[in-house]
Amino acid sequence: MGDVRLKDIANRAGVSVSTVSRTLSGNSNRIGKATQEKILKIASELGFAQSRTMRIKASFEELKLATIFISDRESFLSPFFTKILEGIDQEIHRKDLDVNIAHTILTVKDEAFSSSIQDSKIDAAIILGRASNDVIEHIKSNIPVIAYAGLNSIGNMDEVLCDARKGIEEAVSYLASLGRKRIAYIGPTDKQNIANEHRFRGYKEGLMKANLEYDDLLVQDIYLSPQDGYDGAKTLLDRVMPDAIVAANDNAALGIIRCLNERKIKIPQEVAVTGFDNIEASAFLRPALTTFDVPKSDIGRFAAKIVIDRCLNPRTENITINIPYKLVERESTVEKEDY
Repeated sequence: MGDVRLKDIANRAGVSVSTVSRTLSGNSNRIGKATQEKILKIASELGFAQSRTMRIKASFEELKLATIFISDRESFLSPFFTKILEGIDQEIHRKDLDVNIAHTILTVKDEAFSSSIQDSKIDAAIILGRASNDVIEHIKSNIPVIAYAGLNSIGNMDEVLCDARKGIEEAVSYLASLGRKRIAYIGPTDKQNIANEHRFRGYKEGLMKANLEYDDLLVQDIYLSPQDGYDGAKTLLDRVMPDAIVAANDNAALGIIRCLNERKIKIPQEVAVTGFDNIEASAFLRPALTTFDVPKSDIGRFAAKIVIDRCLNPRTENITINIPYKLVERESTVEKEDY
């Protein structure tokens, strides 16, 4: 016989899953003796005592799961993170889950963040965004089970990744294959105190593989909003004229393309542009943005899956799930000799 689910026992006994969970975990002070005896009898008949997995599941009356934005500049308002949250929500509301989940969204920007994670007895967390080692270690010291979901590996925890470093490296190689020689990068660099940010490294590795020289003048350090992309492009274009720009994400590319259009620089004839993550708006730019599609909802879904599984089936080894990205060619890139 396979693993017995709490729902199986609850359905047979005519009670809620939480009542079964409290009874089997010994937290049954408010449950009548007759009901307890009925639940225990049914659990025994169904073979619950032989199910190690379900004994662990019974220890949770309710699994308290938090999604935490670890950057003070990123939130659920981002179109990228909105899709990841949709995936998390899909997974935690699956009808066949054997545990009740209370889900909350937190951000390090909140003044009460530290007290929230210390006082609320969170069982597990999915962390999103980029932050310093200090922020990451603070969360790890207060929450027993953590998984990271995103583009830049942290390490030493469960992770669901779509590797932005490799994606940016591939963007450089792609632009070089189109005959572009002065490929600029606008995005986060090593100047920022961020533990999990590797795109700039991917840019430099891409140049090396394409046998192109690195030039500081072609790099502009920014955060990742459209305004940051716009301001970064203005600063870069005031000092140098590239023939291609790799934007660290599509949000930044929105601002970069606006700046190029305002200066009447032809895209892609004079300057080709690539993004990374394929947010919905990227297809509606003028010109439409060539980018790399990231399966954002899948990242969220798998992150929720592995963090819940680790709570219910404890293990010591970490799991990394790599989600592939895919090049989406649109109007912002073309072979240079075509014009």
